[in-house]
Formats: sequence, structure tokens, C-alpha cells
Amino acid sequence: MENMKPKLITKHAVILDLILTVVFFVWITSILKKHVPWAEAGPTAVLLGAAYCGACLSGVFWLALSLFRVTLADQILQKTVATKEVL
Repeated sequence: MENMKPKLITKHAVILDLILTVVFFVWITSILKKHVPWAEAGPTAVLLGAAYCGACLSGVFWLALSLFRVTLADQILQKTVATKEVL
């Protein structure tokens, strides 16, 4: 029973991360539309180019957010265990 540790990630945290990633994707795609050099190809090509780049950046954002959440949860867990051992 000593080996049982609480989970570092919950379902609510994963859902929150996905929602934040979708919001980031929409925001970064709207910014990137101004920087796509295919203006003469039409608005669909511009949106597609911005969405492709936004998808890559959103993937990096999701990975960073997930790693931050796990690291923070682990640090809080270690702090609580150390506090219980002192008492």
C-alpha cells in the first residue's frame, strides 16, 4: 500500500487543457492570417495556411501546458508528503 500515489492528472484537468488549446488555436490562427503570404490565392488558402501553422503551435502549447500541470502537481505532492513526515 506504500506504493499508491494520487494521480497527477485528472479528467477535469485534461478537459481544461483541451479547451485552452482550442482557444489558443483560434487566437493564434487569427493572428497568423495576417502573416500568410498567399493573399492572391484567396481567403481560403490564407485560412488554410494559418490553420496549418496554428495546429503546430497549438500542439506545442498543449504539450507545454500538460508538462507544466504534471510538474506542478508533483511538486505540490512532494511538498505535502514532506510536511506530513515532519509532523
